[in-house]
Formats: sequence, structure tokens, C-alpha cells
Amino acid sequence: MKKAFLLLIAANGALSAIAQTTTPPAQKYVKDDGLPRWVIDINAMGGMLTQDITTTNPALSYTNALNASSISGLKFDNGMSYGGNAQIGYFFDNKAHFGIGTGLMYKMQTGDVTMNNYRVEFQSTDGRGDVYRQIINSTGPIKEQMKMTNISIPLVLKFKYRFTKRSGITADAGLLYNVSMKNSYTTDAKFNYEAIYNYVTTPNGQVAVYDNGATPNPTSLLITRNHYLATHPGGDAAAYLTSQRINNGYNVGLDVEATNKTGSVNYVQSSVGFLFQPSYSLFLSDKVSLNIGGYFMYQMFTHAPNGAHLTDRVGEYNSFLNNVTTTNATSYGGNLGVRFYFGKESDRDKDGVPNRKDKCPYTPGSPLFEGCPDTDGDGVPDSQDSCIDVPGLKHFNGCPDSDGDGIPNYDDACPYQAGPAKFMGCPDTDNDGILDSEDKCPNEAGPASNDGCPIPPPPLPPPAPLREHDMTEPILFETGKAKISETSFPILAEAIMELNTHENAYIMIDGHTDITGGNAVNDALSFRRANAVKKYLIDMGANPKRLVAVGHGSRQPISDNNTAEGRAKNRRVIMTLKHR
Repeated sequence: MKKAFLLLIAANGALSAIAQTTTPPAQKYVKDDGLPRWVIDINAMGGMLTQDITTTNPALSYTNALNASSISGLKFDNGMSYGGNAQIGYFFDNKAHFGIGTGLMYKMQTGDVTMNNYRVEFQSTDGRGDVYRQIINSTGPIKEQMKMTNISIPLVLKFKYRFTKRSGITADAGLLYNVSMKNSYTTDAKFNYEAIYNYVTTPNGQVAVYDNGATPNPTSLLITRNHYLATHPGGDAAAYLTSQRINNGYNVGLDVEATNKTGSVNYVQSSVGFLFQPSYSLFLSDKVSLNIGGYFMYQMFTHAPNGAHLTDRVGEYNSFLNNVTTTNATSYGGNLGVRFYFGKESDRDKDGVPNRKDKCPYTPGSPLFEGCPDTDGDGVPDSQDSCIDVPGLKHFNGCPDSDGDGIPNYDDACPYQAGPAKFMGCPDTDNDGILDSEDKCPNEAGPASNDGCPIPPPPLPPPAPLREHDMTEPILFETGKAKISETSFPILAEAIMELNTHENAYIMIDGHTDITGGNAVNDALSFRRANAVKKYLIDMGANPKRLVAVGHGSRQPISDNNTAEGRAKNRRVIMTLKHR
């Protein structure tokens, strides 16, 4: 049995290796994971049969058997096996290569069991109650022609691999639970029956006693072939022994055929066997395939011997299978089968689209996109979506236009503020031709010569000098981020106090970056940083009209961008308090 399990492991490993080294052709076909997972297999099998039979020593069941007894072992030959099995199976792994199956196997087997020599000498009692020595020996080899019916339940590991539209391989390997084994036999057995009576004188007269000597007592009554021929040369020993049986009741006779030539012996004790069944699969369709291959089957049957004598009385016969303890049967040959696939089609990613129709069988998706995903739910499948994590527009390949200015975010230097294409999507609120980020008066039109601010009319009295309060401590940021650190909250609180103190003042908020990103990215990031400060001040109660946020990108560094320390200083927002 250990060898059988090693064969199972080696066989499955070999089939897996063959499958993995097979190069699929360019022709498209439904692979194993696209086929239904449930199968029904019906196989017809036929081939050779061998048996290794172990028995008890029949001589031990005879009373006071002599050493002269000689009984040979059993030999099995001319074995044939045919039958079939029906199984239901399910393939459970992701690629649907491996599964389990069970069902019912029925086998009809034939063969010859031969015992070459049978001779026993033992103590027996005749019909008169006299004890005597019975001698029985076969006239030649005893043969039983066997017809065996075997029913078993397979429990197997299934493997399959489809490598073209028409071709594949499959194999079953596993255990067989043997339910029953019926052995029907027909024999040609013939026996010689001889007897030796040994009488002794007692006060009550002549009494028969068992003579177990190697040489019979000279006074014994010998009803044997050799003794008759020694005293009647040329006589008919067979006729003499027959007359002694008929006329005197002695259990003797020569060359006597068994009167019951047929019978059966059942092995009723359940046992376990092994099955290996590899095949080539010819696919007639995605639902039906023919399996052509071979099989190897090993079964071990056990039997409780009943101690029945092969023969006692003239003409009686009991099969020598009654004394069998174990039978190890090996059969092998070819099989022809058909497999039916049924049930729901395989859907590996559980998205409702069967694998054979799923263009993305390993990732859950939508039936609208043949099983491929649309992660952000914007109606553009991920395979065509340049921004798979952010909902966008189909004409921008799934990327968003957050400010609705007709410029996708990836091309928009100011993706959250609407602006014209000529300014890469950045706004010019007062339409004076100067970007808000560079316009010191973004809400009032003015010439570039005055930084976008209108030129005020000359005042009658000399204007009071403008006061400026420059809050020079920068608000610093991490690379690529616009989140305000808690360490900058005191600076922002001071800015609120200044606004509250100076009613005519406003704060200029200038955002800057290092050179880590490109200009478009840095311009947008610097504006987000400035807006983050502006939003914080608004949340703290500042009047939005007194706050101006501008992003300068990386164009105004204050330190060396070639060092980490320098870049950290350049990632900043500077607030400047100004008075009108």
C-alpha cells in the first residue's frame, strides 16, 4: 500500500510537470477555469489481472493430520479484468486543475487458481463409529476457474489540463473502498480416497484404533490401491475400492470427480485499495470530452477462513478459497470514457461574468466592461482610464477637470481654479492679462507696469505713507504636501491679531515649493499651500476679502535646492501684512 501511495504522488507530479511545460497555441479556447466545475465521468475498463493469494495450512484443520500430508500453495494465472466506473467530481482550485471525485466501480474478473498437490492423512470416523486413517490425495493439479464480481467505491483526487481547443489530459488517483467480492468457481478436481483400519483385541472384542505410524501395522486392514495391486497384480483397484464403498460402507474410491463442481466464496470483510487512471482528453465541445487512456488498480481483500476441508467424503468438494486469508489483486489495462461538464460556468473573481467571457478573470469587474473593473465608477474601464482612482470624464481618458475649465487636471496648473488655456488653466480674475498668482490686485484690473493694480488718481493731500508689516517667519511643509503643521499655528494666530488690529490691512499669502516636481505640478502645489493658509485664516474668522493667496511654484527659492536642508526652506508660505 505504501508503494501505491508513492506512485500516486509521483504520477500527479509528472502530470503537473507535463501540463506546465506544454506551450498553449495561439488558437483561443475556453481554458479549464472557464469550464463548469462539476463533472460526471463514465469509464469502460478492460485489461489483465494478477493475484497474490495467502491461505492458512488446510492440513491443520484435519484431526491428527500426519506429517505425510502435503498441500501446495495456490497459484493464480490467466487473469482478465473488465468493467467500469461512474463518478461525480468537482474541481475546486482557482485554475480548476485539481478536484475530488467519488462514485461506484463494478468489475468482472476471471482467472484460474491452481493447487498443484493435495495429500492429507488424518484421523476420521466412519458411519459405524470406527476410528480409522483416511488418506486423500488429488489425482493431479486442482484447478478452479474463477469468475469474480467486485464492487468498490472510489475516492480520488482528480487532475485535468486543457492545452488546446480539442486536446487535454486528465487523471484520477486515490483510494478504493472495497464493498464486496464474490468468487464463483468451477472445478475439475478428482481425488483418491483410501483408508487404513487398525484393530486391537479388548475384553469386549475387536476395537478400531487410530494408526498414526509412518508404516501401517502389518495386521491393519489396508483399503488402498498399492496394497490391492500388491496382492492382486493386474487387478482393477478402482473397481475394488468402489465395491468396498458400496458394499461395506468404507469411504474409499479412486479417481473420483467432485459431485459439486461449482460454488461461490464471498469476501465480505471491507478493505482499501488504490486506483490510478490517466487519460488523454479529446474535447467534442466545452461540455463533453472523450477520455482515452489506461488504468492501474490495486486491491487487497481479506477473508476469515472457515476451516472447511477441501474434501472429506467421496465426491464432496469445498473450494480452497474458504481457507484464503488475503488476496492482493493487481489489474491494469485500458479505459475509454466520456466526461460531461455541468453546473454554473466558472467565475473565478465572483463578478457575475463567467471566465470564458471575462476579459479580466482575476479581477472583479462589471458586465458592462466584459468583467473588467472600473475602480472609480466613472464609466471608463481601468484599462482605458488614466486616473483609475479618481472619477473623471471619458473624453479626458477618465481623468477629472475639477474646476470645469475644460482643461484636465493633469494639464491644469491650477486644477481647482477655473482659468483659460493660455494660462494653463490658472485664473485671471480681473481679466487684465496678468495671472492672479502674479497680480497684486487680482480682483481689480490694472496694467502690468503697476503689477496688475489700477493706478489710483493722485490724492489732493499727500497720501499718508503706507505701512507694511512683514511677517517673515515662513510656514514650512513636507515634500508634495499642503498640510499645515501645528508648529505654524502661533504664526497664523498672530496674523489674525494683526488683521483685527488694522482694519484697513490685508494679508498677502505667497506659496512656494522646492524643485522636486515640474513647473505645472509645483505651480499647483504652491497655490494649494497658499490656499491652505487662506482657508485656515478664514476658518479662524478672517474676512476672505482681506486675504490674497498666490502660488509662485519653485521660481523664487530662498535656499539651495540641491540640498535637503535647502529644499525644506523653499517649501514655504510667507504672509505679508499690507495696508491700503
